Amino acid sequence: MNTMNLTQVRYTSFALSALLMTMSIWAITYYGLNLGIDFTGGIVIDFALPSLAGSDTLIPALHSQFGDLATLKASTTQGQWQLVLPHTSQWQDPQRVMVQISTALSMPVSLIQADVVGPQVGQVLFEQGGLALLVASLAIVLYLAIRFEWRLALAAIGALVHDVTLTLGLLAILAVPMDLNVIAGLLAVIGYSLNDSIVIGDRLRDVLRAKPNQCVYISTNIAVCETFSRTLITAGTTLFTIGCLLILGGDALYGFALTLFVGVLTGTWSSVAVASCLQEILGLSASHYQRAPEHEGTC
Repeated sequence: MNTMNLTQVRYTSFALSALLMTMSIWAITYYGLNLGIDFTGGIVIDFALPSLAGSDTLIPALHSQFGDLATLKASTTQGQWQLVLPHTSQWQDPQRVMVQISTALSMPVSLIQADVVGPQVGQVLFEQGGLALLVASLAIVLYLAIRFEWRLALAAIGALVHDVTLTLGLLAILAVPMDLNVIAGLLAVIGYSLNDSIVIGDRLRDVLRAKPNQCVYISTNIAVCETFSRTLITAGTTLFTIGCLLILGGDALYGFALTLFVGVLTGTWSSVAVASCLQEILGLSASHYQRAPEHEGTC
C-alpha cells in the first residue's frame, strides 16, 4: 500500500470513529447505563427446583408475587434459577423470599445462596469504580508524557476515550447490566487500548529520529505498516481467547467478556484510526524527538 493511500485510509477511519463516538454518546444519553445490583442495591437469590419447569411458567408466577421489577435468570445447571430483586422491593429477607417463591410455584424450593447489597454500599462501589477508572487514566497520561511526548500522550488518551465510549455505547444499546465485572473489564480495556498505541508510537519515534527531514505522514505510515502484523497477531489471539469466554462463560461472565471483546476490538482499531491521526493534528514533527546536541567540556 503506498503512502498516500494509507494516509487517506487512516483519516477516513478517523472520521468514521468520530461518527461512531457521536452515536455512542447518543446511545448512552438516550438509553442510559443499566446499573446492576452491585451499584443500585438489592438482593440476588440462587435457588433450585425439583422440576424442570421453564421460564414461561415461572416468570408470571414470580411477577405476581414480587412485581414486574423482579428478574429471573436461568442457571447453567438445569433446575437452578437466579432471582434478582431491586432495593425498592419490599422483599429483602432471603428466607421470606424463599417462602414466597415456594408459595407462588406450589412446590418446595432449595436456597443455594443469597447476596444482599444495600443502596448505600452500591453507591460507594459505583463511586470507587469511577475513581479507579479516573486514576488509571491519569497515571497513563503521566507515563506517556514522560516516556514519549505530550502530543502522543494526548493522542493515546483520545484513543482511550474513543474505546471506552464505544464500549459503553454498545453496553447501553444491549442493556447489559453494569456491575463490578464490567468495571473490571473496562480497566482491562484501558490497559490494552494503549498497548498498540505505545508500540506504534515507539516505532514512530525511532523513524522520526532516523529520518528527521521526512514528512511526518510518511513516517507515521512506516511505523503503522512495520507494526501491523504484530498488531494483528496480538489482537487475533486475544480476541479468540475472549470470544471463547464470551460464548462458553455463561451469564455470570457475559458482561465482563463482552466488555473485553468490544474494548480490544476498538482498541486495535483506534491505535491506527485515532491515535496516529490525532498526534499529526496536534502538530507532531521530527524536531520533537531530536536529541539536544551534546557540548564537550573544556579543560
